[in-house]
Amino acid sequence: MDLVTRADIDLLAEPEGGDSQVSLFMPTHRFGRGVEADRLAWKNLVDGVEAALVGRLRRPDIEALLAPARRLHADDMAWQYMSDGLAMFLRPGWERTFRVPASLPALATVGDHLVLGPMLRMLSGDEHFLLLALSQRETRLMEGSRNTVEEVRLDEVPTSLAEAVEPQEPRSDAMARPAANAGRGGPAVFYGHGAGDDHHKSVEIERFLRSVSTGLRDVLVGQTSPMVLVGLDQVVATYREVNRYPHLVEDVVERNPDQLAPETLHELAWPLIEQRLRAQRSRVIERFHELHGTGRVSADLQTIAQAAAEGRVETLFVQADPWCWEGVEDTTLPVVQLGADDRYADCELVDAAAIATLNTSGQVYATSQSVVPDSEVAAIFRY
Repeated sequence: MDLVTRADIDLLAEPEGGDSQVSLFMPTHRFGRGVEADRLAWKNLVDGVEAALVGRLRRPDIEALLAPARRLHADDMAWQYMSDGLAMFLRPGWERTFRVPASLPALATVGDHLVLGPMLRMLSGDEHFLLLALSQRETRLMEGSRNTVEEVRLDEVPTSLAEAVEPQEPRSDAMARPAANAGRGGPAVFYGHGAGDDHHKSVEIERFLRSVSTGLRDVLVGQTSPMVLVGLDQVVATYREVNRYPHLVEDVVERNPDQLAPETLHELAWPLIEQRLRAQRSRVIERFHELHGTGRVSADLQTIAQAAAEGRVETLFVQADPWCWEGVEDTTLPVVQLGADDRYADCELVDAAAIATLNTSGQVYATSQSVVPDSEVAAIFRY
């Protein structure tokens, strides 16, 4: 699974010249017969994009642009490790691919910019959260939604005490015990006896957790999703002291996570997240209605899009069930040529407003809860 960060969104939202930018989205299966059906659906989607590009680009340029999508189709192993949704973004000489734990619409767009709407819910949806399972043996970061959590790969973040702490020189009264990952060739950690050694171990644990927090700061840059901690009391308390992520949930799952499967972690964490998100969303919606008649709120898409472009949107609500782009209907393939089909002009405006709001440090709520009846969007303005 690939964690989508604000840095990714910023990169995807960069204005680039040319009219040969492609966004592809598709729901996927994790296992079973649906996997092969997904591969065929991906091939058909890419073929549809190729047909849409004829007349825009020369044949060699089309083949070069779509080469990453064709390689993915041919990669047997990749299709065995999908999540619930797949997204790929293509520019000449550049591509980004994300497997995400949320279903995405079957959709492709071709035009002078990338479409991000279906991905924004991974940053701003009212069901998206992070889970940090803390232990000395194995620390895991997970990204979750209402239905699941999935582990995020951490390449530069220490995930065990043995990784973060240099082995100590053995003393005469000390004995070596295998480290948490000793079975994988990890170093031994030496423990002695007495209060001095207990203090030393506490210092090591704090150093380890500080390294985790520092490493996650880079991984989570731009994230605003709530994070719930899972772990034993002492480890969780120490982590809170060194934490650098500003969106920790106050409630904690006080369990040793080492033997807990992702399904169990989700079952324990989701009620805490759901309660918090529902209360937070309700407060913001209530504020929207309190400001009615002051000129500080609007449910008109054109007005909101203009205000977002000017950096005036403090909070943007976007209807997400379904998201605008998920209403795409086509008799053959859901391939949209941007700027050329009036049916999707509003979707492009919603997308632009959401990106502009995020880029000016506003908050976007992709919510299934209606704020204003019969309106795709609603916004609170800064002024």
